[in-house]
Amino acid sequence: MTRLGTSEPRVEAASRMSASASDDKVHKKAKKLYEKSLRNRPPEQVGADWPPFRAAEKRFKTRFPPPDLSDVLDLALLDPTRSDEILNGVWRGNPVALSYESIDVQLDGSLPKSAYVFNSHPGFVYLPNLLSHNQQRDLVRWSLKDHARYPNETNLDTHYVLPEEGLWNAHLRSTDPSFDVPDVQPKASTPGINLSAYVSSASGPRQLIFNEAASKDNIGSLALGAAAQPPMAPSPTAAATSPSKLLPKLRWANIGWFYHWGTKQYDFTRGKIDVAPEVKSLCQSIVRAVDWRHVFGDLHLEDDTEDWKAWSETYGTDSSPSPQRSTLIPSHRTGCRDRKLLPGKGLSYNVVTLRIKY
Repeated sequence: MTRLGTSEPRVEAASRMSASASDDKVHKKAKKLYEKSLRNRPPEQVGADWPPFRAAEKRFKTRFPPPDLSDVLDLALLDPTRSDEILNGVWRGNPVALSYESIDVQLDGSLPKSAYVFNSHPGFVYLPNLLSHNQQRDLVRWSLKDHARYPNETNLDTHYVLPEEGLWNAHLRSTDPSFDVPDVQPKASTPGINLSAYVSSASGPRQLIFNEAASKDNIGSLALGAAAQPPMAPSPTAAATSPSKLLPKLRWANIGWFYHWGTKQYDFTRGKIDVAPEVKSLCQSIVRAVDWRHVFGDLHLEDDTEDWKAWSETYGTDSSPSPQRSTLIPSHRTGCRDRKLLPGKGLSYNVVTLRIKY
């Protein structure tokens, strides 16, 4: 028993040393890339021509130096049940970075939970851990099995001729020996595809895009004046691969209006794909669960038509416009690893986050 008792700390120490060595390699690699990016320009010129959104995005995605999170609201620090998660994580924000108020939200008969509203950001509602674990699993299953497939475009549609059943379903069939599932073919070498219809990426440094910001005043003109966006050119180096090997490269699937990543604009000429009933029903339930009097009732907003008073009945119907000035973010963290920043991937992939923007 003594032998067993003394071996456990050694294993734990060895594990810590291995993790430390791995972190040191990641740090050195990030530092090397950072220094390389500054080789031909001084640090004060980096990001000088970036729009505010890109500057913020770069700030929080940077690997070296690590981002300063002292002005980032981190409400997990107020939750004693998440102390182990915070202790094992590698980043933490500030629980008093913003002034906020707590409101109760009750979703479809479940126990009331706390949500947070911010006077400095009218219409922004943060709902941590709103959905149950079963609801989260159902959403993950739906997104892979039913949503990430034709006609919804994914990040891989640009480069591959994907199976209409979707990568996930093709992957599942490939695990059954009774099925002969072919490899997914690259578009660049597929006969019958006219590559001249695609837009090739310009050579040289990446060109920044400065689009006019959409607002309630110009959204109509932007939609009416939108022209059809030619698809981006497929990669000439993509090779045929099995659905199982290609699946880890699946990053996103479009929902609703088509978004053109090359121009950073919606392509309104292609119409809109209806949102799946599962997600539509969930969005409607969340809107009904929020008491909007606590969000807008004490605010005196310019041109406020107070249409928010009817959102619980009208949201998601064809006869009434959707809320255009509110953002609901139900956020779900499913383990301590979600506070660890992984190189190139942001938060760990075991985080289930549903972002709903109106």
